[in-house]
Amino acid sequence: MLERSLFDHYRLYPENILQAYQVTIIEASGERYMLTPVHSEQSQVQQQAEMANWLLSQGEDGIPELVPTDTGKATLDLDGTVMALYRLPSEARMMRSYDPVGKRLATFHQRGQFYAHQGKRKAPSGAQSWKDRWEKRLDQMESWYVHIRNEQIKTPFDEDFLLTYPYYMGLSENAIQLLNDIAIDDGAASMEQGNTICHRRFQDSTWLTVDERFPSAVKVPGQLVYDHFSRDLSEWLRDDFKQSSGNERNRPLQFPEMLTTYDQERPLTVVDRKLVAARLLFPLHYFDTVEEYYQSVDERKKGELASEFRTAIYDSGSYEKNVNNVLHYMIDERTRMRLPGWLG
Repeated sequence: MLERSLFDHYRLYPENILQAYQVTIIEASGERYMLTPVHSEQSQVQQQAEMANWLLSQGEDGIPELVPTDTGKATLDLDGTVMALYRLPSEARMMRSYDPVGKRLATFHQRGQFYAHQGKRKAPSGAQSWKDRWEKRLDQMESWYVHIRNEQIKTPFDEDFLLTYPYYMGLSENAIQLLNDIAIDDGAASMEQGNTICHRRFQDSTWLTVDERFPSAVKVPGQLVYDHFSRDLSEWLRDDFKQSSGNERNRPLQFPEMLTTYDQERPLTVVDRKLVAARLLFPLHYFDTVEEYYQSVDERKKGELASEFRTAIYDSGSYEKNVNNVLHYMIDERTRMRLPGWLG
């Protein structure tokens, strides 16, 4: 029972509990808390809390505070799900902002850009680390491809994966080659200059609305990562493509306003634009879906992922077209980017 767990581990007496956008909001002793699943180890949760505290110290509003258990742990195992409890900020620290998301994201990145100076990072980070991570994921996917190809019995998802993998492998190799080109043409050090506090997968729903008076105000610490800011722009654009494609959605693309308002607040360099291109070329949405499918034991979840996978395959032509549109929107004669031939 949730109420008993909150008392046993946090000494909280909940007065009201409600669900809001996949998180649980708890009211207790005149304060509000947010209980949310986490998919990181305790040390990572603590690092995310440190990033959140840094943002708070730089004037960013809507930052919840991690509440440790009464034994000092960052997380709690609740019925088999690892959870973290955060104290929501007071109304005074919940900004009601109607600025475009591009301007708000640029300000967020500006406030996080000096966090790296705290001595947290020794190894290559930000965009310099993408190449190794992408190559490892591609190697893992290649192993799955060979294994499933040799299986005698194949599910419909297996057949779809076998059919589409060579195409997405080609996209991945294009993205990795573009990172190599950036390192050669602009220098590897240039890829570190935009490092800041980002999000794992930034999209419109990442900043939560837990009070209708403060739309998209809460930045969940569990979403935070340290990376090059182009990660957030690229993942928002990827989701923009997804939301605009398909017969049922068919809404106009929002990327011109996003890129324009971001660039007005925090101008994009030539290298920044190249990194957005590289990340869009790497089909993270494909990797995420395939990896989650083959790692899942929940048949209902696997059915949902199979449906998402078929939609992504169906929309692949639209995705290519949208990437092309974004790149032509961003790129000019200064960029000198060696793009794959199919992007024209």
